[in-house]
Amino acid sequence: MTAGRALSRRTLALVTFGFAIGAIVLVALLVQRAGPSGAGAADHLDAPGLTPPPGGDGIGTDLTDIYAFQSPAAASKTVLIMNVNGLTTADLTNPPGPDRPFGTKVPLVNGNPNVSYHFRVDTNGDAVPDIDVQIRFGKARADGVQQMRVKILGRGGEDIAFQGRTTGFGQPALVNDGPLGIKTFAGRRDDPFFFDLVGFLNILDIGGRSFVGCGGPNSHPENDTFKGQNVSSIVLELPSKLLEGGGDSNIGVWGTTDVGDTQIDRMGRPAINTVFIPNNPFPPDRVVDGKPSKKTTFNHGQPSTDVANWTGEVVDTLQTTFSLNDAGGALGGTDDPSDDAGKINALASVLLPDILTVDVSNPAGFLNGRRPSDDVIDAELGLVTEGFVTTDCVGSNDVAFPSTFPYLAAPHATHP
Repeated sequence: MTAGRALSRRTLALVTFGFAIGAIVLVALLVQRAGPSGAGAADHLDAPGLTPPPGGDGIGTDLTDIYAFQSPAAASKTVLIMNVNGLTTADLTNPPGPDRPFGTKVPLVNGNPNVSYHFRVDTNGDAVPDIDVQIRFGKARADGVQQMRVKILGRGGEDIAFQGRTTGFGQPALVNDGPLGIKTFAGRRDDPFFFDLVGFLNILDIGGRSFVGCGGPNSHPENDTFKGQNVSSIVLELPSKLLEGGGDSNIGVWGTTDVGDTQIDRMGRPAINTVFIPNNPFPPDRVVDGKPSKKTTFNHGQPSTDVANWTGEVVDTLQTTFSLNDAGGALGGTDDPSDDAGKINALASVLLPDILTVDVSNPAGFLNGRRPSDDVIDAELGLVTEGFVTTDCVGSNDVAFPSTFPYLAAPHATHP
């Protein structure tokens, strides 16, 4: 099978399955971090191993979201976005939180290795990276400016390397021009994720804080948990041919953060780890159920082993979310669960491996890659609940996305 056919069939399977149960979506549900006191979504603070020791430099290595889509400025280019330094528990009551630089070095017992940020690209459908877009940063100045080095490492030795710098705190976006028409940006931006996290965590609290029955997609946009929050964003716009294998436009993308040779965090599709890997909010995988956390183990793993290692965890979580729609259940569903097993197993088979698939020749968004404006939550809720819940009533970001590079809104002003 060719690379393009492998990736195209994976995407087609997602679309076909979505239609079969009444939603055109790719699955991933955004929820909270592991642990009883945390909060997060997409991939915000998804694992306890992100604080030293022995993991990363805290939030600097915590991925929040990954995006990949055809450039709206040039059909021959692709945009890659990676966000880190996202919402913390303290930020919920005091947004947007402090300005934070990118990670540089992390003192460990056996040295002082570099922090690096990676877009991993699979060009042939085997869930193994063929191209590595690597970004590293120097020590931050008082105004937040850091030197930035970008490397695009190809399998054929045709490497590209260039330098730039980040945008200082409170400064207009600085666009770095690289070779071959490549553009880069790194700095603070508005958190582009929009979601009623509190409503989801209280989904069974009908009549209370649950968003079940909230109405239309924009009925309660004020309940966007990420309204007013900032992230640190890395944005690249580059010729798609640099990411393609043999000219095939179908690729798979995921992000990792690394300290030296140790992978700290990874993410492809939104919330695979935070929703499906214990601890998560659903029995039997909750903290209160006594299920130990496996999130750091997942973060340290590779997509190529996801199917073998994590299918069971995805299946047992889907069994719980599908049951929300069962006749006589807590939410008053009407579904006959006799066909659930087949649907769940089929769905699990397309959720893993955790890679964001995209045809870079196609301008469509989610499930073809992911654009910042895509309402992935509304697309996904219907699928994981068998159509019982179809919206969190937050249909758009709190501020408009710009149509020009770097495609993310300016950050919110931090407190004096």
